Amino acid sequence: MQQRELVSGFSELKDLLIRTNHINRGRESVKLYFTLKHKMLYMHDYDDHKKYVIICRDLAREKISDSLKPAARRLVFESLRQSSPADFLNNEFLLNGFFRS
Repeated sequence: MQQRELVSGFSELKDLLIRTNHINRGRESVKLYFTLKHKMLYMHDYDDHKKYVIICRDLAREKISDSLKPAARRLVFESLRQSSPADFLNNEFLLNGFFRS
């Protein structure tokens, strides 16, 4: 994926997390973190892991969430092609400048 596609995908994922969990902090302060558990792919608020969205309900069947917009869908499908989808998403999130210390 090109960097622009990655950025668009992460932006859509961030908006979904904010909207779904009613996060009231500024958008720029929301950092994403991805985990894999029970063959499902989760997206968390880095600062509050209790706030999360399941973005893929079944890794083997690639059952991604219907609530994902097009760029986010492409990004999640790309992650499913990797040996570790959560690691891929976490690394790309960092590499594309979304997570500044």
